[in-house]
Amino acid sequence: MPLPDGSIGRVVPTLPVDAVWHSVLQHTVPYAAACEQIAGGFVHHFPILTEGMMDGTAVTFTLAALHATGYRVDLDFWHGEAESCCPPNPPQPGGE
Repeated sequence: MPLPDGSIGRVVPTLPVDAVWHSVLQHTVPYAAACEQIAGGFVHHFPILTEGMMDGTAVTFTLAALHATGYRVDLDFWHGEAESCCPPNPPQPGGE
């Protein structure tokens, strides 16, 4: 996701946000409509654990990206470190 300054990175959830995201993903039609309205396209779920998630840089980028949207960001849900719902390097679709 590009920011106004041109930087590009992966947006990641914190644990409470990830729990809600998983609930919303189960309702694909309204989820897809919300993605289109908010992000301009479908926001895919990639269940990975990255170095940026572990060192905190991914959350910093995510918060900057959220603020750049102009939407209100409730920091109570964005406090803490990024969490993954998956172990490091889980198998990916189409992989062996």
